Amino acid sequence: MTKVVLGIIVSILTGVISSYLFLMYFLNRKRVKIEISSHISKVTFEGQTNYFFKFINKTKSEIFDIRVEPTFYKQVGGVGGMNIQGKDIVLEDNFISYIPCRKKSDTNSLHAMRVRTTEDIESNWSDNSSYLRLTVIAKHSLSGFTDIFVKDFYSKDVITTKKFKSGDDLGVA
Repeated sequence: MTKVVLGIIVSILTGVISSYLFLMYFLNRKRVKIEISSHISKVTFEGQTNYFFKFINKTKSEIFDIRVEPTFYKQVGGVGGMNIQGKDIVLEDNFISYIPCRKKSDTNSLHAMRVRTTEDIESNWSDNSSYLRLTVIAKHSLSGFTDIFVKDFYSKDVITTKKFKSGDDLGVA
């Protein structure tokens, strides 16, 4: 009788440990990986000034339900100190349903995305206490895990009239 109970306990512990290791090792590796450029590209076309943000899907799998949220923050005075006030920046396309993973056969670099706004970011950037935050939220296609990636831009110096390079390069030229 003791051997039966001991066998059941060992079986349960083995199942719990193997499930834990599966979740921690396998599924934890199935997370979204996104890199965001340190530059904001200011390009004029069709008589309109556009500000571009670039990010790259570095995940070894597809990602979906991607939301991009740029927000302009500035300090405002409060009772007893300073607070931060946020103002959303409207993008021309802030929801992307699907981004593929990087493939050698992909000549169009579909895993690298650029989103744009036509709002005048430079005029809203009034002082040195202001900054812009770009948030990218995405889900992994296999695990379904959602991850959030944030890039803060603390100075107007990140805005450049150069265009983004193609592919995996987050730089400008």
